[in-house]
Amino acid sequence: MVGIRKFDEEKVLDIAIAVFSSKGFNATTMQDLAKETGVQRGSLYNAYQNKNVLFLKVFSHYTDKFLIFIEGELQHPDAKKAFTQLFKTIENRLCGDQEKRGCFSTRAIMEAAQQCPDIHLSLARFLEGLEVIMKKRLEQAIKDQQFIGDAQSTARYLVALTRGIAVIERVYHDNARMTEIYQTALAFMPFRKV
Repeated sequence: MVGIRKFDEEKVLDIAIAVFSSKGFNATTMQDLAKETGVQRGSLYNAYQNKNVLFLKVFSHYTDKFLIFIEGELQHPDAKKAFTQLFKTIENRLCGDQEKRGCFSTRAIMEAAQQCPDIHLSLARFLEGLEVIMKKRLEQAIKDQQFIGDAQSTARYLVALTRGIAVIERVYHDNARMTEIYQTALAFMPFRKV
């Protein structure tokens, strides 16, 4: 039957994230994905029709997990500590990548978004979701009298900062530089002393 998957889709999507991250969208072929996942190329086409559709599924899988991760990192009751922990964890994830693939949403998605309107729309939704999570946490910090800034504009700034830091990591591979950037950002954010 068409579209019935006889493979572990989550495992295939996780492997596809690594392939797209390593090779980029343009250089990745369905044959590459078949080889790395161990799923026949015909089965991948049967399940996903083409590389763009598979990439959209991979990106959705990645962003769902990433947004849950971000939300979890921001759970600390002290807002400044929550954002400090978030930044440190992002830094460790990026710098701990032994293969130096970089951030999936920075490397592969930007390349793909230029070619496919559906992928561009998925990227916009991801960034908006990231912004919503950060804004909610900042609004809670305002209610708790821990933060005196504007939640919306600060959330947008933080989204830009986290995406920009992924680029910095790709260029320098330097934990100290990333730590300095995050510490500077936190120092300029209007948190109240607790």
